This record gives sequence, C-alpha cells and structure tokens, in this order.
Amino acid sequence: MAFFTVVWRYTDDIALIDEARGPHGAYLKDLIASGSLRIAGPFEDGTGGILVFEVADQAELKPLLDNDPYVARGVVVDTQIYPFKPVLGALAA
Repeated sequence: MAFFTVVWRYTDDIALIDEARGPHGAYLKDLIASGSLRIAGPFEDGTGGILVFEVADQAELKPLLDNDPYVARGVVVDTQIYPFKPVLGALAA
C-alpha cells in the first residue's frame, strides 16, 4: 500500500460548495470507514482541502477522487497529487 496526499482547490461559488457539502461529507465518511482515506480536512480559509489516502496505487486512487461529489459537481477546480511516505506520527509504519 502507498500513501498519497491530495491537495484540492475549490471554486469561488459558495452556493455550489454549500450544495455539495453534505454528500461530500457522507462520501468521505464511507472512505474513512473503508480504510482508503486516512485523514481529510479543509483549509481554514475555505479555498480548498487536503486528503491523505492509503491505496495500492494511483490507479486505485483515481476513481475514489472522481466519484467524490465535490469533483463530480464541479467544486474542485484543481487537483495536485503527491506520493507521500510517512516516517513519523500516527501514519508511520
């Protein structure tokens, strides 16, 4: 398994963000329960967020991102994906 940090930037359309927030939150809770999403949260200024996934590879990650209501509904306007190797803390092996 590998870790990936995903950095999202959101649209400026607050109404769109508010409309998608509930389904997005429910979707992320399901990913947490399945173990593929390890931690997630928004930037304090509301312009985006960070998610840390533990999956086999980017091929497994892609549909998890694509099926998120924030992506499907156009809230996410930019996605950056970084392979991540935890060496200290709760995610370190």
